[in-house]
Amino acid sequence: MIRGFACGVFDLYHPGHVLMLHDCKAHCDHLTVALNRSENFDEAINPGKRKPFFTLEERRMVLESIKYVDEIIDYQTEEELTEIMSTGNYHVRFLGDDYEGKPITAGDAIKRIVYIDRSHGYSTSKLVEQIRK
Repeated sequence: MIRGFACGVFDLYHPGHVLMLHDCKAHCDHLTVALNRSENFDEAINPGKRKPFFTLEERRMVLESIKYVDEIIDYQTEEELTEIMSTGNYHVRFLGDDYEGKPITAGDAIKRIVYIDRSHGYSTSKLVEQIRK
C-alpha cells in the first residue's frame, strides 16, 4: 500500500482544494492530511498570510467529509511536521508546484515528492479578495 502525505491550512474549502486532494489520492492508496492548527498565527513569520476564518475543528469537519482523505493529523510547528513525516512511514509527499525548487520542511523525510499542478487559479487568498470586494 502506498501511503501519501499532504499538509495545509484548508481554510475556506474551495475547488482548488478538491483538485489538489483528488490529484494526491490518484498517486496513493492511503492519503494522510496534516492540518495546520494555525494557533498563535504570526504574519511576521507568514507574510501575506492571515489567520484562518474557520477553527481547527471546523476545518477538520470539512476534511473528514472528503472522500479522498483517509486520515487527518493536526500540527502546529515545523518541528511537529518534521516528526510526523519522519515517523509516519510515508512513501510520497505532495506539494503544490509553486514549491518546486524551494527549500521545504523535512525535505529528506519522504524520498518521493509529487508536485501538484496549481495552474487552475483557485486559491484561498483570491477567494478572500473576491469576498471583500
